[in-house]
Amino acid sequence: MLRFISLLLILSATLSPTLFAQSAALPGHVAAADGRPLAGAHVSVAGQQAGTVTDSDGNFLLTGIPPGTHFLEVSHVGFAARTKEVQVLPGMNAPLQVTLESTAVDMGEVTVTATRARDLVRNIPQAVSVIGADGLFARAPVSVPDALDAEAGIALVRDGIWGTDVSIRGMQRSNVVTLVDGVRIETATNHAAGMSLVDVTDIARVEVLRGAASSMYGTGATGGVVNIITHSGDFAPRLRIGGSVSSSYSSVNNGAGGALSLEAADRGWFLRVHGGLRSAEDARTPDGVLRDSRFHDNSLSFSGGVQLGGAHEFRLRWQRMRAEDVGIPGGESFPPDASARYPDEQRTMLLGEYRSGALGSVLRNFSLRYARQVIDRNVEIIPNPAVTLRPAAEHDMHSVQAAATFGIAEHRGVVGIDAWQRSYEGLRVREIAPSNTVIADLPLPQARFRAVGLFAQDDVSLLGDRLRLSFGGRMDAVHVENDEGYDLQYVIVDGARNDAPPSRRLRWQAEESDELSWSAHAGLLYRLTQELALTANVSRAFRAPALEERYQYIELGGATYVGDPDLAAEKGSMFDIGARCYGERYALRLNGFLRRMQDLVV
Repeated sequence: MLRFISLLLILSATLSPTLFAQSAALPGHVAAADGRPLAGAHVSVAGQQAGTVTDSDGNFLLTGIPPGTHFLEVSHVGFAARTKEVQVLPGMNAPLQVTLESTAVDMGEVTVTATRARDLVRNIPQAVSVIGADGLFARAPVSVPDALDAEAGIALVRDGIWGTDVSIRGMQRSNVVTLVDGVRIETATNHAAGMSLVDVTDIARVEVLRGAASSMYGTGATGGVVNIITHSGDFAPRLRIGGSVSSSYSSVNNGAGGALSLEAADRGWFLRVHGGLRSAEDARTPDGVLRDSRFHDNSLSFSGGVQLGGAHEFRLRWQRMRAEDVGIPGGESFPPDASARYPDEQRTMLLGEYRSGALGSVLRNFSLRYARQVIDRNVEIIPNPAVTLRPAAEHDMHSVQAAATFGIAEHRGVVGIDAWQRSYEGLRVREIAPSNTVIADLPLPQARFRAVGLFAQDDVSLLGDRLRLSFGGRMDAVHVENDEGYDLQYVIVDGARNDAPPSRRLRWQAEESDELSWSAHAGLLYRLTQELALTANVSRAFRAPALEERYQYIELGGATYVGDPDLAAEKGSMFDIGARCYGERYALRLNGFLRRMQDLVV
C-alpha cells in the first residue's frame, strides 16, 4: 500500500505544472417549458468529465472549464435532452437559461457514470438503465433493490422485507458490485443486506450496468454493477439556502418515516445535511402476519465542498446508517421455525475527494479519492427455546483511487488506478440456557482481501457520431491472507470462563495467496437512423472468491457452509447484441446475451 501511495504522489507531482491552467465557471438555470425550475437535471460539457446537477431552484454552476466555445448537454428524466452551444469566458456572472421540453417516455437521454465515462444512456453500447430521484419517490421502496424490481434482467434476492439484494441476468449477488458514491459495499455473502444500509430518501439516482464489467470495476463485477449516487450538494451561482422535508406511511405494517435535508451553497463552498428515520411493524398479509418482517432504521449524512481556486475543488462526505431490531423471516442457513433478527447493523463511510477541471487541451479532468467504510453486523438467531446464537462481525474497508480523463480529437479516454482492502474480524457466541453455558467460536479467521488495479478505457465517435466504439482493459493484483485461527475462543460454564477449552482445535493455518487477473471489454453502437440503433458487446471478466467463500465455517442450526481456501478465481466471457428504438411516445430496448463461466463458485 505504501508503494501505491508513493505512485500517486509521483503522479500528482507529474501533473503539478498544469494545475493552475486557466479555467472558467459557467452558471445557469434549467426550467421546463412551462417555466417551472427543474431540480436534479444533469448538466455537463461535451468532451469533459466535469458535470453537476441542478439544485431545488433549477440552478447549476459548472467549474474548471477551459475558456472557449463548448457544447452544453442538459438532461432530465421525463424531458428531451438538449445540447446547446455556449461561449465560456472567465468572470461570467449572467446565468445561462436552458429550457427542456417534456416527453412521456424515457428516451435514453439521462447522463450516467456507471461506465466510468460520463455520457447519455442512448450513446452507451452497454446495457445501462437509470432510476432518478423522482422514480424512487414514486415507487416508495423499502430499500434500493425494491426500486430495481421492475427493471429488465433484475431479480430480487430476499432475506426479508428490509434485507434485500439483487441478481442481474441470473448471476447471484456475489457477482454484482454495489457502489455507493463510487465506494464498494463489501460485506458478508450470506444474509448480507448491504444495499439496505443506504438511505433511499438520500439517493439522487441509481444506475445499473448489466453484464460483465470487471474491466471497469475489478473483481466481482462478472454479473453487473449497481451504482448508487446520493445527494451531495453542489456549488451555486449565488448564495442559496434551502431545505426539504418528506414523510411516508404504509398501512400494511404501520410503517412510518420522515426525512429532513438542509443545504447552503455559494460559488466557493457548499454544505448539506440530511437525516432520516423509519419504523415498521410485522407486515399483515391475507395469510396472516409475516413474522420477523419488522424494521427500524435511521440515517445521518453530511457533505461539503470548497473551491480551491481555478479548476480545483475538494469535497468531503460522511454517511452513517443504523438499523435496529430488523426481523429476518427465514433462510436455509437456519431452521425454518427459528426466530432471527439484526439487533444492530450499521454502515459508516467517510469519503474525501480532490477534483480538477480541465488542465489543458488534452487532460480534461483529474480526481484523487480516499474512502473508509465500516460495516458492523450483529445477528441474533434463536433456533429453539434452549439456544441463542449471536454472530457478529466488523468489515473495515479502505480504498484509494486516482483517475484522469483525456480528450484527443474523436477519442475520450479514462485511465486510472484503484486499490482497496477489506479486513474482517468476527465472533459467534452460542448461549445454551439449560446448562448455563456460553460458547464462543470463529465463523471465519481474521482475514484481509486486497486488490490493486490499473484500468484504461477509450470511447471513440466516428462517422459524424453515427458509430460509437468503446474499448477497455484492466489488470488486477489480488492478495488474500488470514491469521491462524482456532475454532473455540472461550467457553463459560456457570460464570467460569475457560480461554483454552480441551476440545479446542486449530481450524485455519495462517496462509496467504496472490493472483494476477486481467479483464477487457469492447462495445459498438451504430445508428441506422436517428431513432434506431444496434449494439454489440463482448467482455471478459473475473471474480476472486470472497473471504467467506474461502474460510467460512457457518453453522447456525440449519445448513452448514464450509469454505475452501484453494478456490480458483471465477472467469467468464459474455457476448451481447441489442437494438434500441426511440419514438415520440415509446422507447424499446431489446438485448440478447450469451455468458460462459469457468470455475463458478456455488
